[in-house]
Amino acid sequence: MRIRKLVLFVSLSCLLGAQVVHAQALLAPAESFVINRAEAAIITRVAISRGFAANDPRIAATLTGMGEASTALNIVSTGTAVGLGFAGAPVWLTIAAGLGILAAGSALYAGGVSLARSSDGKTISAQQPMPALPSYTGPVDQPTAPAAGQMQTPFEYGVGTLGMQVYRTSACMATDAGCSKYPPMPSLTTPGLNFVRDSETAMLVLPSLAAVQAYDLYEQQYNGAGGVIGGGTATSGLGYDVVDVSVSWQPNADHTNYTLMESRTLTTWKTDLNGNLYKSTDTGTQPVTWWAAGPAVKPISGGDLSQVYPQLTQASLNQPLDPSTLAQLTNQTWQQAAQQPDYQGLPYSVTQPVSPQDVQPWALSNPGDMPNVGDLFTPAAAPGTSTVTISPTVQPGQASSPNPSSSPTTSAGNDVNVVNTPNVNVVNKVSVDLGSDPGVQSPALEATPTISMILSPLLNLLPDLRHWAVPAHSSVCPEPSFTAFGHSFTLTTQCDLAESNRTAIYTAFAAMFTLAALFVVLRA
Repeated sequence: MRIRKLVLFVSLSCLLGAQVVHAQALLAPAESFVINRAEAAIITRVAISRGFAANDPRIAATLTGMGEASTALNIVSTGTAVGLGFAGAPVWLTIAAGLGILAAGSALYAGGVSLARSSDGKTISAQQPMPALPSYTGPVDQPTAPAAGQMQTPFEYGVGTLGMQVYRTSACMATDAGCSKYPPMPSLTTPGLNFVRDSETAMLVLPSLAAVQAYDLYEQQYNGAGGVIGGGTATSGLGYDVVDVSVSWQPNADHTNYTLMESRTLTTWKTDLNGNLYKSTDTGTQPVTWWAAGPAVKPISGGDLSQVYPQLTQASLNQPLDPSTLAQLTNQTWQQAAQQPDYQGLPYSVTQPVSPQDVQPWALSNPGDMPNVGDLFTPAAAPGTSTVTISPTVQPGQASSPNPSSSPTTSAGNDVNVVNTPNVNVVNKVSVDLGSDPGVQSPALEATPTISMILSPLLNLLPDLRHWAVPAHSSVCPEPSFTAFGHSFTLTTQCDLAESNRTAIYTAFAAMFTLAALFVVLRA
């Protein structure tokens, strides 16, 4: 009875929630241009890190090309995107899909939020992070050791191992010591009551799908063994062995609704026609009706983003985009821009794409400018237009979004970015009054010197030295003689040797003398 009441309550809550979602379906979020500014800032940072000047006109041309590429995807996607429009209108997630970032059968991750596209491309589903369990004021039960040979009960296993919370219900009598010690059951809409199970006088609460699977697995093992360690088919031929228990969300045919299903693979004893026992392993799948999913637990799915967005919690919408996702979005847009025939921006290299390492430093330095999940559901263009502007200064509410490569106008709200805007034409020119003309004439130029005038100081350097010459000199080689043993001897061999080498000796000593004289003159 309690289970039927709980299921009825949850069903009514889902129906009421569906009506609220339908009422909000057409309330598209306003444009924020956070992704527009983030892409421009990242490209500028990448360009500077690769050696380009901050005022290089190619940076502005790159941003213009990226805006044109995004505009083309924005226009093509209008009214034709299946499952990727917000009430038929394109948003940033639409452009991301056009860039191949959210292709059919793929998923996009942002923090704890995942956005997946069905294999046929017709639906988008979202999975949000599980809310934390609510603060618990009840007693923390300490599981008691079971009797010898007995297994721990599933209740004690859930409380002691899985962190299960227990609340009392209205059926609990004040005199019932087993349940009256627990706090009263809070509202089923309380965040954190992710999976709730009715136990007549008490409500059991588990935090995650993995905990539900672990609890049900243990419960099946306990029941199959009759609560006896080693019991079941291994001993008596009664009961069953548990091979596997799996709990998961399964979509319907068109992926617009999810049902919590449990698959059990059990080995049981059966009797053949002759009355003999034999083991048989079978698998069965059934909806999980004994656990009720709380708020923000069931996967969200829809054929239009307007059906998905209202069901996302604010905490999920505030999840920042993963740097790899933002890097991929920026890189793919740049690559698309570089393929345009009139592209004049920064050269794009397939071997050096924009990487998460390029985004991470910027994200750490500018946490307030980092896009989040909610920004993916915002339009990329101003209301009433399809032109996407990629600029570090674009802001919502401008009469016309500033183009980083165009000249500014005098319209209110335009921001003139001189650094990233080449050939800026200012309407109201700035002039400086320098006073009356003093009448200063142009200076007269001196006569151009000739080559002779230029070289003359060098050629006439030290004129006395130029006319100096080694004085004339003559000498006779001495021929010493002596008398010995009655004979007179004359030594002439040295003279013959010197005379035979006269030219070499003269040249060597002349050079030495000239150098010595030159040093003497220069030192003076």
